[in-house]
Amino acid sequence: MSIALGTASPRPRLRVGFLLARRFTLSAFANFVDVLRLAADEGDRSRPILCSWRVISEDPAPVRSSCGVTVGPEEKLGDPSRFDYIVVIGGLIDEGGLPPGEIAFLRRAAARKVPLIGVCTGAFILHRAGLMQGYRCCVSWFHHDDFLEQFDGLVPVSDRVFVEDRDRLTCSGGASSAHLAAHLVDRHIGRAAARK
Repeated sequence: MSIALGTASPRPRLRVGFLLARRFTLSAFANFVDVLRLAADEGDRSRPILCSWRVISEDPAPVRSSCGVTVGPEEKLGDPSRFDYIVVIGGLIDEGGLPPGEIAFLRRAAARKVPLIGVCTGAFILHRAGLMQGYRCCVSWFHHDDFLEQFDGLVPVSDRVFVEDRDRLTCSGGASSAHLAAHLVDRHIGRAAARK
């Protein structure tokens, strides 16, 4: 694939917006983004041509991960329909979460039929926001009992790396977020890009 200089760029085939919970899991975020980065361009050039990603927030302040590394948002929330998926990267259960404006953004995204993805404890955040009723979800075996305690009557899947249920996708986090990202790349860009 070659990209001609001076021509208008086509719209990326896959556009992803990331919401980072307070004390989010850095590895889950990094694994997901790196799959997108590798698939976005020829070779290892990292240009967001075939897919694009943005960290979005209602607040321009950096978000601190569970390991202490901070990541700065690149854009305000805006219109959720500019993305093909909105990904919520969860983290520490007791300290994680999203501010009310970002929860409202997720509800707007769901109303506009933008698929929502919960990574790590992102499934907890989506459930608390009322966005997972009637959907199956995946959580880490490590957080399985925490989920059962917090969400009476809901039984999560903990023996798969991710679950896709219509317009909701969830994964346990860590390395499994790379598998979920590769699944999306395969769907929108192609198998060769997903295997890169």
